[in-house]
Amino acid sequence: MNTLFLRTGRNAEADALVIEFHYSKRPPANVQQVVTWHEDGGLFGGDGQAVAACYFSIPPTRWSEDVLELSRLVRRPTCDKPLTGLIAESCTMIRAKTDLVVSFADKTQGHHGGIYQAASWRYAGARDRACDGVLIAGTFHPGRSCNSVWGTRSPVKLAAILGQPVEPHFDEGKHCYWRALSLSGEKKARRLGLDELPYPKPDAQQQERTAA
Repeated sequence: MNTLFLRTGRNAEADALVIEFHYSKRPPANVQQVVTWHEDGGLFGGDGQAVAACYFSIPPTRWSEDVLELSRLVRRPTCDKPLTGLIAESCTMIRAKTDLVVSFADKTQGHHGGIYQAASWRYAGARDRACDGVLIAGTFHPGRSCNSVWGTRSPVKLAAILGQPVEPHFDEGKHCYWRALSLSGEKKARRLGLDELPYPKPDAQQQERTAA
């Protein structure tokens, strides 16, 4: 691939990548910064199409101190440049907004966080299974979407609002990774109790279930 150009604020183009290529098909909420890679515009000048995007958001779960979450990382299949480069460049750009970033690899999707391991992030362990949304007529609705549309993510309250059965949906847990962007971020990570544990390996059985 030719030289790629780093840009910020191109949220609409990044959202299109997420909708087409990310397993969630949903851009995150509470976005604080989006960083994208673009191809050269060629003879017409300017930027070409966006080929990869990295999002930073306010985490949906409450932390006792301010952190930002790397909430989406996506690329076109034709982008063969390692995304560790985009992560590194994005973390440099986000330093003005935070000194500590976290991210989660979704075990439900068979992910173990290999991209964060390759980028030398530190591993804090796996979070327990959690209710991440609800099933309405067999369709999954994320908790944040429920809050936005109906003002609650409670299955009981939603069932009363919608007049139909609503079932809770539980993920398989998530691997937590983190990166301090300064000495103050290192101190914050210690106060938050973020460990530095051995990296997990891919769960072959989980990957097989996800691929089935």
